[in-house]
Amino acid sequence: MKNTTITTLAALLIGSASAFAQDSAFTKPAGFVSHTLKAGQFNLVGLTLHQPVVVSGELDDVNGQVLGDDEVNFGTSLEAGKTYILEITEASDSTLVGTIQEVTVWNNNEMTTPQDLDAQGLVSGDKYQLRAAATISDVFGAANSAGLLPTDEFKADEADLIYVPNGAGFDTYFYSDLTGATGWFKSDFSPADNTPIPYMDSILILRRAATDLKLVVTGSVKTVAATLALGAGQFNYVSATFPVGSTLGNSGLEANLTATDEFKADEADIVYMPNGTGGYDTYFYSNLATAPGWFKSDFSPATNVEIKPGIIILRRGAAVNATVNPPSTYNNL
Repeated sequence: MKNTTITTLAALLIGSASAFAQDSAFTKPAGFVSHTLKAGQFNLVGLTLHQPVVVSGELDDVNGQVLGDDEVNFGTSLEAGKTYILEITEASDSTLVGTIQEVTVWNNNEMTTPQDLDAQGLVSGDKYQLRAAATISDVFGAANSAGLLPTDEFKADEADLIYVPNGAGFDTYFYSDLTGATGWFKSDFSPADNTPIPYMDSILILRRAATDLKLVVTGSVKTVAATLALGAGQFNYVSATFPVGSTLGNSGLEANLTATDEFKADEADIVYMPNGTGGYDTYFYSNLATAPGWFKSDFSPATNVEIKPGIIILRRGAAVNATVNPPSTYNNL
């Protein structure tokens, strides 16, 4: 389905860890990854490098969906019209660490979240950070520098298509190089240059062109756990979050997924990963005493299987927030 090359990231992470040990003033490591978009098929892509943190601090007030920080003026620190990803980095209730919310509303010293984090146990003194969600223009270039197949007749069915999850299905986008109508557009032909792609989601890219394409994505490395919101009884398109080193065994996903205690894959939540040939390999977690751990659908052990940047999780039970942990090699970054 999709091949991904991590270029310089492994060396970057090792080198950064050494540098950080010697100097208390540092920035998060950054780099680039290369995804191969195979011709004539859908390609699943997850963003594992991210926009930089623009605001971080300690909450002074938590009131329902409204969070306040007296030290920050969000009206001047954040850019109007953008979507920002709020992440809880430290909390009195440790289960809230890694909680993620998409923030689009703020004013002066307050921001509003879609969920009531107050009711979930967030309190004053807990710490957070904000980073902008990458947009279609950020990922693919405002002028399509990524090189997706465009349309010169303003017809979506002639171009490569980007499918972005919307909670009930997908919104689709294409690039037009038609004179007078150049840029990114949604399938309803509305302008889409600034459409956000939250890094918790994976996206599908339909490559209609006859040749494979390398998609290079740049950004910073996230070094703390993230929370993936999995909808009940549905396929959830999510990102592995971390660019290198993540396996099924070190991800921690099993803590929040439904396992099987009878060693039957059809009883457990299923993780789908592209296999590079246009299909998916599937995995499940067993808590059977005689066969605990991750397994492939053919029942071969899968604990050390590397997680692809974009994955799909079939959640059979109720909605759940699933935590995905960074590899232990990220601890000192």
